[in-house]
Order: sequence, then structure tokens, then C-alpha cells
Amino acid sequence: MAEVSRSIPQSINYQDVLPVAVPAIARRRRFYPQNGTVFNALGTQEIRIQIESVNSLLDPRASYLEMFLFNTDLAQTFGMDLGGAHALFDEVWVEQGGRVLAREQAHNRLHAGVLSVAQVNDDGGFAESVTALQRGCNAAGGGAVNQVNPFGVGGNGDGYVNRNHNDVLQVPANTGVRVTMAMPTGLFTQNKLIPLPLVDQSSPITLCFRMAEPDVPGVWSAAIAANALEIRRINYVAQLIEVGGDVLNQFRQMQGMGGGQLTISSTDWEHSQGTLPTQLGGGEVIIRVPIRKRSVKSLFWQANSQDLTNGAPGLLLSDLYNLSFGGNCNTVEWQLKVGSVVYPPTPVQGWGATTLAGAEALNPGRGECAMELAKALGTLGFTNPTGRLSGITYGVNNQLAPGLGQPALAAGDNGDGAGANIATQSQQIASVCPFGLDLDAFQQTAIEAGLDSETLAQETNLVLTVDNGGSGAEDKNIHTWILFDQHYYFNADGNITISN
Repeated sequence: MAEVSRSIPQSINYQDVLPVAVPAIARRRRFYPQNGTVFNALGTQEIRIQIESVNSLLDPRASYLEMFLFNTDLAQTFGMDLGGAHALFDEVWVEQGGRVLAREQAHNRLHAGVLSVAQVNDDGGFAESVTALQRGCNAAGGGAVNQVNPFGVGGNGDGYVNRNHNDVLQVPANTGVRVTMAMPTGLFTQNKLIPLPLVDQSSPITLCFRMAEPDVPGVWSAAIAANALEIRRINYVAQLIEVGGDVLNQFRQMQGMGGGQLTISSTDWEHSQGTLPTQLGGGEVIIRVPIRKRSVKSLFWQANSQDLTNGAPGLLLSDLYNLSFGGNCNTVEWQLKVGSVVYPPTPVQGWGATTLAGAEALNPGRGECAMELAKALGTLGFTNPTGRLSGITYGVNNQLAPGLGQPALAAGDNGDGAGANIATQSQQIASVCPFGLDLDAFQQTAIEAGLDSETLAQETNLVLTVDNGGSGAEDKNIHTWILFDQHYYFNADGNITISN
């Protein structure tokens, strides 16, 4: 009878009455840093939090980081870039016993310039206005600014999008506010419970964060010192599942049957950066992407300038959203080349406006770029596949009316060539321009189904074709991130090893 019950669908298996469960107790515990209590870019810039337990499993889906962000400047106000608390950290990694298990570089730029803008819709913006200092369809001003009302809400809401670009009124001078965020790396974003008792207690899992300089996470009302932003009382709020010794013994038996290992599979990120020199006449440009992974699922990239040579005199990074801000570089088409093979075979069509005539000349390929980005994120079938992106935010110049002056001005410079800052502190439009490409090979019989660039050590390049109108008046930073399969092995000796 047991064999029969296993061979029929669960929906008509009336013998399967009770859910499968083990005795367990859920509780919440806070883990605090071991290397300090106050962190800033001038003093202790690195935050290290150890996660350990001798009898509990960690539920990463129900755990998060909480911190108190304090503006120590006595005169200047601060506003957070898109991405919330993620904007505070330029690098996030996980260690065990000094070994790096996962490292996410340019973490703040990835979340501000790609993930937040392309995945969070207006509903998510409402939640972020509570947890992450983001504007959630709040008014631009009109009310008293304080910790309870950091946006000065008093009007009828933003006119175009769910935030004002470069709003500096979120954190007043000499004031703090509590923010929260999820732990972003792969081991902490998958669905399985993390077996902390199987980890060597003398070498616990350590969450590591490096704070960015204070002019990077957002905007300020004027120039500030290097310690103007402080993080205090940061802690990891962990959901622990306490289980009995018999359950832990079963885990160890499973380790033995698996060759001394328990495996958790997930995905992780790797960042690289190249340069797009100023292309006044257009043409093909090769940007090297040093990928060496066996299973690359997706590629994402963003272009912007931070040298500020094309902006107004005295322009500072603290005057603008330099993480989320990006441009299209007047890219006519683009694709990824791995060895001698290009992905996709037909290039993705971009923005270039001077090679087409008539009605087709206005943003001819913007929709195609948006759909490829949604495919890379796995959201193409969603009702809202591209989050906050819209016709007045995606790859346009927020100094100009939508659809005007596309060549050069919308290329990702932080100035318009005439001394005007195109990321001014009163604009309602957040100019962003993330790109994405799905590289999953859809092999149904393989555990790792993405693009393999490691086995043959193939050279990988991002190939951009710039319109003859030019890429803008400044050199661009081309930031690329790959999303790849990664496997975490919990070994019998208490160490964690990885395979990617």
C-alpha cells in the first residue's frame, strides 16, 4: 500500500494526511559584530558578524540585517540613493575560517543601478519607504522633516515616479534612522535551512561588509567629511530552528552517504569593470569581461561616468545619485562574445538615433533592451516585468523633456556638455539604464545549465556598437556582473567548500 501511495499524485493521495515534520522550536536571535560597535569610512570601515549555533538551523529566508544609520554632520542633510541600505556597502562577502565563500563587489551599484530599478515596482516602493529610506509615492515636501516623517510629507505625491531624484531631505543633520536589508549573497538567498551545527564552531560563518565613502550612497546638501555617515548597532536578526540531537544525527548520516558532504546549491555574483573611451564618431567597442565560470546564468551591465569633467564647475559625487544613474552610450546594438561564439546570434538592438529616419529614429530598440533585461531577471512573464523602468526613466536624460536630445546627452555623462549637471537635486525623474542578457542553456539533464566559459578558458567580451552621434563627452565606466551557479559543500570536518 505504501508503494501505491507513492506512485499516485499528491492531489488524490488520501492516505497522505499529516505533513512531514520533525520536532523543532523557532526562535529569533540577534548576532552583533565582533570588531566594533560604530563604523564609518574614516575609522573602522569593515563590519564582521559571526553566525554560529550548536543545535539550530538558520532560515535565511526569514532573517535580515538591521542597523542604525546616523548622519554625524551638524549642518548638512542626506538622501539615500536607490537600493536602500544596500547602497551603503561597496563590497559584501561571506567567510569561514579566513576562506572567502562568496564575494559581491560593487554591491551597492548592482542593487541601485540594476536590481532595485528593474525589480521593485510601486508596491515594493511603499515597503522601501518604511525599511530603506526610499521614496514610496511620498510628496516632495511640505511637512516637518523629522525621524518619523523623514520625507517632509505634506503634498499630493510625486508627479512622475515614486521618488524625487537626488532628494537630500531624508536624514536631517545630526540625526539617525533605522534601516533594514536582506543578506544578499547566494548561501543566504536560497530555500534550504543552513545547518549551523555542522560548521566548525571555532570557524563560524562570518558576514562581512565594507562601507562606501559617504559621498557614494546618496546625496548631500553640501560637501561633507569622510566620517559623515556612521553605522551603529548593526546586527543580523536570525530566524533559528532548534532541532533535537536525533535530527542532527540524521544530517551526519546523510553527510556520510554523500561522501562526507551536504550540498546546498544556489547562485552568486561576480563583478568586473571596463572602460568605454569617448567615441565621438561611433563604431564598435570591445569591453573585456573576464568570466571564468562553468555555469553562467545571466549577464548584467551598466554604463556611467564619474569623472564629472562634463558637468558644472564644482560638481561633486555627493551632488547626485552616482550609483543608480546610468546612460545608454548611444549604443546601436550589443552582444556578448565567448570565444568565437556570440550571444545572442542576432545583436540586441539599442538606442542609436542617427542611423534611422522618421518615426523609427526615436529610441528604436529600447523595448528590446527592456525585454532582454526581464529575461535575464526571470520576470518576462510577470505583469510588471521591469519594475520602475518607464519611458521617462529608462536611458533618458532627466534634464530634458522625454524624447529630446538623445545623442550624447543621454549617454551617461554627469553633465550635458554645456556646464549643466544632468542629475540635479530637484529632478523628479531618476535616470537609470540597466542592461541584461539571459545565458541559460536550458539543458534539462544538467545540474549546471548556464554558459560554460571555464572549461576551455575562453576569452569573453562585451561588444558594443556606438552610433555615429558618439557615446558622450566623457569616458564611461562599464560595470558588468554575472550571475552563476555555485554549490556549497558542508564537509564532515566542519569546513565549507565551494564549486562554481
